[in-house]
Amino acid sequence: MEITLGQVHNTRLQLFPDAMNTKVVLSPRLYFSYSQFMVYDQSVRLPGCEWTDRQSAQGFARRVSTVNFNTLLEFGYADVTISPGPFEPSEGYQRVIAVPFLVTSGKVVVDGPEETSVQRNFALPPGNYRLVAAQRVITEEKEAIDLFFEPLTEPLERSSILVADKALTPLTHLIENARIAGEEE
Repeated sequence: MEITLGQVHNTRLQLFPDAMNTKVVLSPRLYFSYSQFMVYDQSVRLPGCEWTDRQSAQGFARRVSTVNFNTLLEFGYADVTISPGPFEPSEGYQRVIAVPFLVTSGKVVVDGPEETSVQRNFALPPGNYRLVAAQRVITEEKEAIDLFFEPLTEPLERSSILVADKALTPLTHLIENARIAGEEE
């Protein structure tokens, strides 16, 4: 079942435990820039991560409750679908990355770095998740991003790249911790 939310600037969604197979398309459409978008717990005050060359090569920079994912395109729009539950593979995905993710506040936000007045947030029970971001290019300025939130009883120990496009060139060990963007040492 797929539910599309109306065109509003503050989207809030409750994902009910009995609707674990429900896919939700977030609205408004995500504007991503600088080749990135962010997924973070609403309690995180500064969700931006400082990118190193190695993190750019692996396609993400993360902390416990925030992940900045590289996009396939530098600037553009994306339709974002949220799926509570395990990752569902599809031949069309060009990049798929799985990371540990902790929800503490019960709300998760999906934003682009330049979206200051738009906040897409949805309810998700507090706990540990395996967050999988699956991406594909639709047009020269549009992507589709599917986010899967698989609940876990224990924290996931490591991130993994499930599908790598030619832009990803990670080293053997993925970097699991990023600094807060703009934070002084």
